Amino acid sequence: MNTICGWEKLLEGEIPESSVNIVTGAEGTLKSGLVFSILSNHIAEHDDHGLYITLEQNKESHLKNMSSLGIKKTDGLHIFDYQDMPAESSDREMDMMTMTREVIDYYKERYGSLTVFALDSLNALYSISEDAHLRDKMYHFFTGLRDKGLTSFLIMESSSPGLMPECHSSERFLADGTIELGIIESNGAVKRYIQILKMRSRKHAMEKHQIIIDEMGINILGPIY
Repeated sequence: MNTICGWEKLLEGEIPESSVNIVTGAEGTLKSGLVFSILSNHIAEHDDHGLYITLEQNKESHLKNMSSLGIKKTDGLHIFDYQDMPAESSDREMDMMTMTREVIDYYKERYGSLTVFALDSLNALYSISEDAHLRDKMYHFFTGLRDKGLTSFLIMESSSPGLMPECHSSERFLADGTIELGIIESNGAVKRYIQILKMRSRKHAMEKHQIIIDEMGINILGPIY
């Protein structure tokens, strides 16, 4: 799954199928744009389906944001926000992890070729959930995504480059891959970067690489240093 221009500079081979990947970084580092591009480009290339669940924005706002970045949605990419949830579900005690699994199962049943999935974001999922033991369920959630054959990207906002907040450390260890995006000052200029911190079963570059938005969408350039 090499779907971003310049991705081969970061990773030897493709992102493993059925892997669960954390995409982390501070606000404004292109986390949503990167993940949306990966899914949309992959689907366009393989003619299958994907699901993008957004908790932080409604569907219209998310698409408007992607359009402002020059990132296009392909037909096979389905966007779900929790305003789409049936009224009877919203009346129940909020078990957001269960609801998320139900949404995935619905799209998986409707589109048998559903192969990629994104959740935007884990932070929002935790903040609106009433389940005090939500993090204890993360192992089963990650395992379920793999068992369904979904290559998954879970967005997590973090203000600490290179490290996730202690409260999210379990996700880092459970994930197959961790991709960090950030902002750094180099040679008097402020630049966005991307770095693969972990990718099981794949060799990857250790350096921070510059990431930009140009007429081709997201583009990964060479190492910053």
